[in-house]
Amino acid sequence: MEHNLPLAKAFEIRPERFRLLEKGLPHTAWKPGMKILEAGCSVGDASAYLASEKKLDMTAFDISGELIRQAEEKHGGGKNRKLRFFCADAAELPFADGSFDGLFSESAFSPMPKKREALREYCRVLRPGGRLLIHDFVIRNGGEELLREEVVHIPCFAGVQTRECYEDMMQKAGFRRLCYQEEYGELIRVTLWLCKVYGVGVEEIGGYLSTYFHSGEPGCRGCGETAQKTDTFFQRADLSYCQMIYEKI
Repeated sequence: MEHNLPLAKAFEIRPERFRLLEKGLPHTAWKPGMKILEAGCSVGDASAYLASEKKLDMTAFDISGELIRQAEEKHGGGKNRKLRFFCADAAELPFADGSFDGLFSESAFSPMPKKREALREYCRVLRPGGRLLIHDFVIRNGGEELLREEVVHIPCFAGVQTRECYEDMMQKAGFRRLCYQEEYGELIRVTLWLCKVYGVGVEEIGGYLSTYFHSGEPGCRGCGETAQKTDTFFQRADLSYCQMIYEKI
C-alpha cells in the first residue's frame, strides 16, 4: 500500500465503506425521493451513494469550503438535481424549518465544538417524525483522568463523549431514541485497514494518527512520548464506535 496516502483518501477507499450505513438504513424508514441532509459530508461519498443507489434526494454540507469544492468536483454537485453540496456550520444551518425527512452523519458529530446547538438545528430542519442516523466514536469511560489534551488535535477524538452524554443531549434537543448499537467491530475494521495502508502495527496506530494531525503529514513509527500519551487516552477512555438512530418528537 501507499504509505504516504492522505488520511481522507485512506478512509475513502477502505473496503466495505458503506457496510454500516446499509445496516442502519432499514431503521430510518427513508424511501426513494425523500429529502435527506448529510452533516459533515467531507468529499460527499456517502451522499453520492445514497442519491445513486437509494434514490434519495440528498443535500450535504460541510464546514470546510475546500472539501465542498472537492465534493462538487468529484460528484458533479450542480449537475445532479438530487445531490447538492453547501458550505455551512451545523450550529447555524441555512435551511428552513422542516425541510428534511432525515439526517445522516458519519464521524462528524464527535468533532463538533457546539454539539447541543447542532442538535437543536438538526431538530429544527427535520419534519416531525424525521429520523436521525449517526455513526460515530464513543467512549465507555468519561472521567477527567483521560488526558484529553493529548488528543485535542485529533478531530474525531477531541470531543468524543459517552453514550449517556449523547443520549442526554439528544433528548434535550427534542429526539427520542429508536436504536443504539455499539459497533466495536467497525472500529477494529477501520484500525486494521489503516494499519495495512500505513504499514504500522495495531499498537502504533494511536501515535501514528497523533503525529499525522500534529504535522499534517502521515505519521511515523517511534513517536515517543506523544505516541505513549495518545495510546494512554485510548486505553483509559475505552474507545468504541456506535450507530445511533433517533426520531424527532
